[in-house]
Amino acid sequence: MDRRRFVTGVATAATAALAGCAFGDEAELSAELEDDDGESFEAEEGDELEVTVTVEEEDAVEVWISYDLDETVENADDDEDGATAYSGPVLDETVEDEETFDVEIPTDGYYEVTVTGGSARVTVE
Repeated sequence: MDRRRFVTGVATAATAALAGCAFGDEAELSAELEDDDGESFEAEEGDELEVTVTVEEEDAVEVWISYDLDETVENADDDEDGATAYSGPVLDETVEDEETFDVEIPTDGYYEVTVTGGSARVTVE
């Protein structure tokens, strides 16, 4: 009886792992942002993310992703070195309709996506 439970458990875990690979990871962030709204997401150094921006009704919006030092420090897990400051945006673009950008994350922490000049749906995967 224990052997059957073990085999069933292993089979279930393998199926779940394969399903995750087949269907991909969920989006890091998916939100509709209004003028000057921002949303944070966590990322690790070296992550290669795809950012899709779809402008809702306006002609163009500015979108940028910047390191959120305050959020990173607030959520640090007793890291001996503390949070590493990163200056500069990892994305700073004007989008007129819909565009997709590839972004490589420079350091661990939280990042904030901000939209100005209108509203847009932003997905970070």
